[in-house]
Amino acid sequence: MEQEVLTPWQKQVITIISQRAVMQGFYLSGGTALSAYYLKHRISDDLDFFSEHDFDTVFIYALAREIGEALSATNTRFVRHHDRYQFFYAVPGQPEEYRIEFARYPFKQLRSPIRRDGILIDSELDIAVNKLMAITDRFDPKDFVDLYFLLQQYPLTELKSKLEQKFGVIVSPIFLGSELSKARRIAALPKMLKPLTIEDLKNFFSQQAQSLRSQVLEE
Repeated sequence: MEQEVLTPWQKQVITIISQRAVMQGFYLSGGTALSAYYLKHRISDDLDFFSEHDFDTVFIYALAREIGEALSATNTRFVRHHDRYQFFYAVPGQPEEYRIEFARYPFKQLRSPIRRDGILIDSELDIAVNKLMAITDRFDPKDFVDLYFLLQQYPLTELKSKLEQKFGVIVSPIFLGSELSKARRIAALPKMLKPLTIEDLKNFFSQQAQSLRSQVLEE
């Protein structure tokens, strides 16, 4: 039997969004898309919807209110970071808020998204490249966990090349190796659905960083 990753509230929100024609320009990405529709490797507690183009913020606010009512939320917090619109819902009986983000992500996808459950899902390759990019500007253990499983399928050299293609930046092996080495700071893992230990994670990224250093020496 296939592992169920999406929670009831996430399914409820996805159903609402699938019924809104305006939302067809958005696609689900991030850790939830990766685990629910590809890897089935960990629990992810939020929903991240991206659009390559500008969108109607008035509609987003209205949609957020509708979602809050559907979830029986007692309070909704809103946080904006540039083109990122985050909504946090306090729901009775739930110890943590539910988070949904709608963001303009002005980078052309490397591969076409797939359609599941009435919505578009970012390609696995695009999520992989986004995750590699993410570790260069933030430290989040979930990114390393996701990359650990993605790098079983995509060589690091391929993801680095695709990153440079998608984002139009050059990432030096020394810099990337330094960022990967930050895995040694990880003290806890998210709730896992596939087996993984912190020690295995740290050893894996130590080896990946070492492979990049070896490339520099060879050059």
